[in-house]
Amino acid sequence: MTATTDDPEASPCQRVAAVDYTQHFGQEGHARKLASLRVLLSAFTGVPGIIGLHGGLPPADAFPFTEMSFTLRDGTKMQISDPAQVAAAQQYSVTLRGYPALYEWVKKHTWALHSPPADHDIVVTSGSNHTIEMIMSLLMDKGDTILCESYTYPHMIESLVIPKGFRVQGIETDGEGIIPGALSKALEQHTAQGGKPPRLLYTVPVGQNPTGVVTPLHRRQQIYAVCQKHDLVILEDDPYFYLQFSASSMAPRGLHNLGASYLSLDTDGRVIRLDSFSKVLAPGLRLGWATAAPALLEKLIFHLHGSTLGPCALSQVVVASLLQQWGEQGFEQHVKDMQQGYARRAHILHTAAEEHLTGLAEWQEPQAGMFAWLKLSGGIKDADEILDKLKEEKVVVVPGSIPCRQQCVCGLSVCLPACLPACLSVCLSVCLCISLTVRLWAVATLLFGETCVLAWTELSWWH
Repeated sequence: MTATTDDPEASPCQRVAAVDYTQHFGQEGHARKLASLRVLLSAFTGVPGIIGLHGGLPPADAFPFTEMSFTLRDGTKMQISDPAQVAAAQQYSVTLRGYPALYEWVKKHTWALHSPPADHDIVVTSGSNHTIEMIMSLLMDKGDTILCESYTYPHMIESLVIPKGFRVQGIETDGEGIIPGALSKALEQHTAQGGKPPRLLYTVPVGQNPTGVVTPLHRRQQIYAVCQKHDLVILEDDPYFYLQFSASSMAPRGLHNLGASYLSLDTDGRVIRLDSFSKVLAPGLRLGWATAAPALLEKLIFHLHGSTLGPCALSQVVVASLLQQWGEQGFEQHVKDMQQGYARRAHILHTAAEEHLTGLAEWQEPQAGMFAWLKLSGGIKDADEILDKLKEEKVVVVPGSIPCRQQCVCGLSVCLPACLPACLSVCLSVCLCISLTVRLWAVATLLFGETCVLAWTELSWWH
């Protein structure tokens, strides 16, 4: 099935009741407060005439850098020489919601794209992975359940859910993402069993990792309604939002034709939206931003400044300077260039699949993000059977049982591969570069023939 495009004129969902986060916080969420020194620092930062003897902040003349210069891809230069900016880039991050220039940019930008209907605010973060971990810590206790797509971002499960003793339950999906009826059924089963209800729905709605699915507007509205009925908080992790494209036409979608988000529907304040600079600028910056209801955001700020003393100041100043130099038009042009680049790669992948796998596989032409999902006909019992042969051809794959999370819950955390139907344990994660594309499909045809394999392929090569 092909995912449809969201309607940019989408109306918010009907409001049921504002989420009372005091009923959703776990033990850590209730206990989180802003550290005393941070209270002092934030209260007096920027106040004229203050003699600061309280914060342990190094003086600006102790820092090694007096200016910074960057060369952009188009050859233009970016200079950061203002003493206040250079000092801020080397100082602790002392403003609670982020470096002021960057905070103002992301808030204006987010409101222009999503127009959140309820009371929301924003905080600049150290990237989505750390933010996901903080949100789980605030809303969940050991043994609590998080819901997600049946195939999901494996790092979130392996590095965040399992070590913290949380449980994960995969919800059945199709070509449009999570199936609302399956989500409703899972929540009703928890209610019938009388246990503690799931605490969070984690979803990647655009260019989903690993399936590449884009969840259309009508499906998001249905899922939001289910979450309203069961008072479930939605964690909208959307790092590929800007990487939406048409592989067929190659026409970029820009910034204002990207469709409705869960945030744009959020009348209740139940959506926590995560945006990231990692895919649209560079992952090494370790910067993103979270948008949420004030009650949740306050606790998130407490956690952020308690665990890392805030996002990297150097990255914040550099990104704010870049966005200021580009302006909205320059940033949109950069986004369009990225969209066209990924569209070209998706087109090459799709063309190679048509040439080598027609009649042997089913797949959905990528419309967003870095991944494509394909299903070959036949029946291999385990992907491990073919890994060595693929490596001999210098094609590296990851067994797809890694991103697979089914509805059954084994032990405290995850549904192990041994619990899955045989046809689901043969998923492959394939990372490609252009020079390997045709060889991959030739190898796939050679190895699999009429066999059955699910695979996801990464579109992140850049030649």
